[in-house]
Amino acid sequence: METSTLARAPDWEERLAVLLDRKSEEPFKWGSNDCALFACDAIKAMTGSDPAEAFRGTYNDRAGSAVALREHGAGTLLKTATAWLGQSKHPAFAQRGDIVMKDRNTLGVCVGLHSWFVGEEHGQNGLVALPTADCSKAFTLPFAASTGEVR
Repeated sequence: METSTLARAPDWEERLAVLLDRKSEEPFKWGSNDCALFACDAIKAMTGSDPAEAFRGTYNDRAGSAVALREHGAGTLLKTATAWLGQSKHPAFAQRGDIVMKDRNTLGVCVGLHSWFVGEEHGQNGLVALPTADCSKAFTLPFAASTGEVR
């Protein structure tokens, strides 16, 4: 997927809110609700395009996710996110709807001062809010042109 094919729909905020509500009770599970697929679900909700289409259903554990990144992505999670979303920026500049990275191996979505991640942290299994300031990178999804329409 080329970065130029991704653009936020005019109603991206509503779409993201619906996704976060739907995911709020879903536990972490490799290959269906892990950090990378959660971030891609957010991208799909906001843009209508699914960068993880080739990944879905191809792995069910940590080792399988690494194989999937090599076979269907750019080799690593960081390289794959960069291929999908373009160059990163410092997380201090992250805004709502941006995709964020924590520790080079976890993707989430920024909602302001906090970002949502899916994982097993702090005794929680599923969505976890962590300070956006703790992230290492942020990626901006462009907005749809005012004359174009995103499905």
